[in-house]
Amino acid sequence: MTGLLGTGATRAADLNLLAQLAMAAALTVGMFLARAGRFRAHAWTQSTVLLLNLVAIGSVMLPSFRRQVAPSVPSGLHDPYYVVATIHAGLGTVAELLGLYVILVAGTKMLPSRLRFRNYKLWMRTTLGLWWAVVLLGIGVYTLWYVVPSPAATPQASQPAMMMVSLKNFEFTPTQITVAVGTTVQWTDTGGRHQIVADDGSFKSDVLLSGATFQQKFDKAGTYLYYCQFHGGPKGQDMSGSVVVK
Repeated sequence: MTGLLGTGATRAADLNLLAQLAMAAALTVGMFLARAGRFRAHAWTQSTVLLLNLVAIGSVMLPSFRRQVAPSVPSGLHDPYYVVATIHAGLGTVAELLGLYVILVAGTKMLPSRLRFRNYKLWMRTTLGLWWAVVLLGIGVYTLWYVVPSPAATPQASQPAMMMVSLKNFEFTPTQITVAVGTTVQWTDTGGRHQIVADDGSFKSDVLLSGATFQQKFDKAGTYLYYCQFHGGPKGQDMSGSVVVK
């Protein structure tokens, strides 16, 4: 589904980014409510944000991390694409747990006295600072995944019988193409980070960022299934496509 911000992100990714910025801003407003002595409004604001963030983690961020990052940890940690996302996930988990702990101490009597703190300002300010650090890291992840253009995008020599396929928003367009023997197919990344892999191993692109292209010439008749290494899988899983050569 097309995003809202004009990048290679999906609408869900754009909405999540905007929601994270709004929640961080709301937590900051909650801090000022506490300073003004409006403690009930402060408590409702902070509690609501933490619960909403749990929903965002479960519905958007965790599935995305499992699909796009977890399979390449630790082997891919030399690449900023995975490093920043992994740090973001780790600090985000700490920030969420710390925020829940602060709520339990400040708003309930569920925890025994030995597990409770007394310096409320220190704990709350620490949590807010960590939360903003996580949001900034999230902006970094969004930029690396959906905005940064490919420095390796180079023009390709023109060839006869060329068929074009675009990659954006976790989808190949068109998904299935039919070409004649000898046709070259060119995939162009128009948003996001992708890698094209043939089911049978007959071809594989480098990692593509926005603006990069990959070409493959098909000299034999047959059906060639392929998928995105980051967002799909063999046999038509998620982001996948096919080339029928006749």
